[in-house]
Amino acid sequence: MDSMEIVQAYLSGALEAGRAEAALKERLSDTKTLAGLREAARARCAMGLLRRSAQFRRGELSPQDMCLHLRDAILFLGRLQVPETLYRLAKSHGKPYGLVCEPDFVLSCLRMVPDWLPHSAYVEDVYALRPGEGTELEESSPGDALLTEHTRFSRYKSFEQKLAVHTACRLPGGYTLLISQPTGGGKSLITQLLASTTDGLTLVIVPTVALALDQYYGAQQNLRLQEGIYCYRGAQTADARKGLIRALRQKRARLLFASPEAIFKNEELTSLLEEAGKEGYLCNVVVDEAHVVPDWGVFFRPDFQIFSVALRKWRAQSCQRLRTYLLSATLSDDVVESLLTLFGAPGRNVQLRCDALRQEPRFYFHPAKTREEQTRSVLEAIRLLPKPMVVYVLEPREAALLQGRLRELGYRNIPVFTGETVEAERDRILTGWKEQRWDVVIATSAFGIGVDKPDVRTVIHACVPENVSRYYQEVGRGGRDHLPSLSVLLPYRSNTDGGSDIHRAWGLVNKRVLTVAKMVSRWYGMLQSLRAQIDADRCVLDTSATPPTMTAEEAEYAGNRNSAWNINLLLFLHRAGFIDLLDVRYDGVSQSYRMTAKLLKLDVLNDPERLEAALEEPRRQELERQLKGYAVMRDLVQRPEALCWGRVFQQLFPLAQEVCSGCPVDRNGRSTTDAAYKLRLPPDLALPPVPPGRRLDRLMGSYSWLIVSRAGMGEVSREELRLAAEKASACGVGALVVPGRLADGLPFRGLVLTYEEFYFAAAMTPYLFAGGVLCVFGTDGQTNQTLYRKIQTLEKHRYRCLLYCNESMPVTGAGRAVCEDVDGYTVALERL
Repeated sequence: MDSMEIVQAYLSGALEAGRAEAALKERLSDTKTLAGLREAARARCAMGLLRRSAQFRRGELSPQDMCLHLRDAILFLGRLQVPETLYRLAKSHGKPYGLVCEPDFVLSCLRMVPDWLPHSAYVEDVYALRPGEGTELEESSPGDALLTEHTRFSRYKSFEQKLAVHTACRLPGGYTLLISQPTGGGKSLITQLLASTTDGLTLVIVPTVALALDQYYGAQQNLRLQEGIYCYRGAQTADARKGLIRALRQKRARLLFASPEAIFKNEELTSLLEEAGKEGYLCNVVVDEAHVVPDWGVFFRPDFQIFSVALRKWRAQSCQRLRTYLLSATLSDDVVESLLTLFGAPGRNVQLRCDALRQEPRFYFHPAKTREEQTRSVLEAIRLLPKPMVVYVLEPREAALLQGRLRELGYRNIPVFTGETVEAERDRILTGWKEQRWDVVIATSAFGIGVDKPDVRTVIHACVPENVSRYYQEVGRGGRDHLPSLSVLLPYRSNTDGGSDIHRAWGLVNKRVLTVAKMVSRWYGMLQSLRAQIDADRCVLDTSATPPTMTAEEAEYAGNRNSAWNINLLLFLHRAGFIDLLDVRYDGVSQSYRMTAKLLKLDVLNDPERLEAALEEPRRQELERQLKGYAVMRDLVQRPEALCWGRVFQQLFPLAQEVCSGCPVDRNGRSTTDAAYKLRLPPDLALPPVPPGRRLDRLMGSYSWLIVSRAGMGEVSREELRLAAEKASACGVGALVVPGRLADGLPFRGLVLTYEEFYFAAAMTPYLFAGGVLCVFGTDGQTNQTLYRKIQTLEKHRYRCLLYCNESMPVTGAGRAVCEDVDGYTVALERL
């Protein structure tokens, strides 16, 4: 049965809910073909109908909620024969949703769209789950013993994922590796394999509790390592916390997921992690969803940027053994600069960039002339456009107002998620979102980070985000299953109203950078505070200190926002070279951070006039950086038809290939073909040759080449290849290159590559062959020559190259056999 037949059997009473859901879950696994992706999307839609039917029976949904869902279920799955209760509901409440009651309790639906949409083509694409002509599916890559021995996977999700994993595992101590991969690229596997292959602790810093739990459960499910995996969060039992602390003391914890706030606010945990860094027990620190960090500061959770101070201290105390990883989706240049400034180390930063723009979004744009018109358009879009749907607004107040308008229309099942939502409610909303309990969520930018919900079909912006990077990241919440999604930008646009969405976005950007006068005032507020501790050029500053310009009443209620501004200032002074931040501690009494700073420009920092003059230029540069992303967003809203939106985004993310599946400029999109492998630049990493084991050293001597002789000239058999893999693995060879048809399931402990993968890796990531490489040659002469030329490029690195071939194999261009061309010994496979 397909998803439609399962749903129909459930609605008729022939299949009970549990069995129906189990049957639908079986249809989620095939993601290798477009047909499989479509069926998985329909299965999720069908599961939603099962959940919504149960919710309606329990009285949790209003008639409007149920009709909203029925509309999408029919448009995605087809005409449905429904129970009499749903049929009667459609008769009484279904007309605004296009529901049509046919004979024999059959429901169909009219494909209505809002009148203000310029056309319905993109909506039709989404309901038909019809990807564009140029849509590319990721091709999996052969696994290796690193993958199969430590996880339950047999193949990598992509070649790019394989490169990222092996680069991460080979990263030297004290280095920072920034990895960008498209959403859904499998970045979590990097974290999991680091923990499983490292004899120590891997700490993963995550932005949300939901993501921490996702990663925690994912690690438990995917890793063969079952002990030592922990998730630390605020809403945790005392026993769970004690268990974690005990595991850290006994050095049994291998993988820990936590937010920076949770770490800082537990003094015992902070001390244990610091001690773990000194002793070499803390080996890896991973910052997940790292692209959010530069935007999170003054207005939202400055703790992530503060964590960089603690990390630098831990890295220094570890004698530069601690490795840092920054995992992210596609990145703009300014975000990369910010991340490496915060978390990197000069001369020890490596980037593995697989940036790619999203193929799934189709972009609609409709400016409203009044705030009321904007609200009406949003309400109509919620009623008629495909779901699941996220509606983004700028502030929590607006989210509550929109929810109020929806309640007036009868909806009861549309939650609000903002920065003000309490943790228990956040958990409830996120769990329900993943389990198909909500069709629509109203949210601010706090929602969606790291939440792996694949089937979001529409993302509405009833606002103008403060920069185009944030806008694109939020658009990327849709279509993670590689099927079409809608982005609907619905700004209130006015040249005269200072409250228009463009003006409000400008206000957010402008507020992010303090004026010079306020910087100086805040600096002296901290420096001259009674709680400040000053010793020559070192001082401990209390970030809860208020500037002298505040009244006593204002100071009393200053709170977290005041502290966040002070933190923002200290980080700015650090970036500008006025101070060096050495340490950070959380003070539970004042509920603020105490930061230890070394004053690098003591004479300037102690002279208000000189400080004011010295801050002018770095402040101007800071504001200019902030304005750059805003200007692109402003131009997109003011002149939406000036340039294809795909080109706009490609200019923001210059390493990505231009992609457009449809926008106000190019209705039919732009068909572009990307490279087969999407590593955009060679990572700046050079590794010395790994000293060979005793056996290989004896066979090769001082040479870098070794011919492992084959007796025959025919195709290599699987049995022969398995023996070669076992021998090479026993000798400690780091990489194995084989024909693609034989690459799976080999008993080799290093990196396994097909010929095409090797050609690419030899040029772009030669450091992966520092442990040596064995190339298995085949029968095709042209392929053999290409393979030989590519392996010769490794000679300049002095990496050991082993050739498994017939020693009389000709070398085109040299006019001689390979045994005469290679400067090294020849041995039989049995001797290897």
